[in-house]
Amino acid sequence: MSIIEVNHLTKKYGTTEVLKDINLEIYQGEVFGFVGHNGAGKSTFIHTITGITNKSSGSFTIMGFSDRQLNHVKKRIGVMPDVSNLYENMKGLNFLRYMGKLAGDKRNKPELKTLMKEVGLEGAAQKKIKSYSFGMKKKICIAQALLGNPDLIILDEPTSGIDPESAIKIRDLVIKLKEEGKTIFLTSHNLDEIDKVSDRVGILSDGEIKKLGTPRQLKEDKGAGVTISVRTKPILQKDDIQKLSEKMNTDIIFMEAKRDSTLLQVPSEEDLPEVSKKIIQSDVHLYEMKIEERSLEEVFMNA
Repeated sequence: MSIIEVNHLTKKYGTTEVLKDINLEIYQGEVFGFVGHNGAGKSTFIHTITGITNKSSGSFTIMGFSDRQLNHVKKRIGVMPDVSNLYENMKGLNFLRYMGKLAGDKRNKPELKTLMKEVGLEGAAQKKIKSYSFGMKKKICIAQALLGNPDLIILDEPTSGIDPESAIKIRDLVIKLKEEGKTIFLTSHNLDEIDKVSDRVGILSDGEIKKLGTPRQLKEDKGAGVTISVRTKPILQKDDIQKLSEKMNTDIIFMEAKRDSTLLQVPSEEDLPEVSKKIIQSDVHLYEMKIEERSLEEVFMNA
């Protein structure tokens, strides 16, 4: 079942297209990772589908309601606010009680303290928000997004500016929310984090979705070839790879010579037996050949 369905969504500011003909489905109960460089259009996309800014063209639905019916569904959506929108003179617990009333959240003080503990704010309930560090402010923004028990949770850069231990807690919280049946739309510059928690990932660049799929699908994109590590003696150098490519009449790319191995890129796994055969025939001792899985960072950089 689709929680969000976007069709040909475009957003312009003047003559500048910030979002260009976006088509996307996000399914119930999944963690969807949305990544892109600064200025790619991630925040504009969030602002558009939550009604903060108006689309220029196209359409979208959230939980079956059209973009003209968002008022019917807003209480089922939890959006992490920007830290600049916090009421800094309020104590953390009082802030959540106040925002909870607006969201129809009936949790009492002990339950709200438990929520603060879950996001890593244990012991901060009676401190004014203005005394919070930047990381603590991010955490209370996450807590605010969870008020009202929303079905769809939108977290925009939840772990930026947060220490590693807290980032792990937030990651565990995302997984827990998914296990409860929540749908999480997550943006982050931490691609390792996106890789670990996301069911699917969309890579946005210049207002367009360039790549879409599970982390494994993106990393195994057949169009990108297969990277292999070859451990030989002597170490294969660029000229050796060029000769190997000519012998096989196959496009083999030299990537890097390391201390005891060489990184190559070959068109597909089917080329590996012939590559090993030709290396051995070249009077080179072959000790190891293994496929190197691409990182999500490499996929992102080449999108």
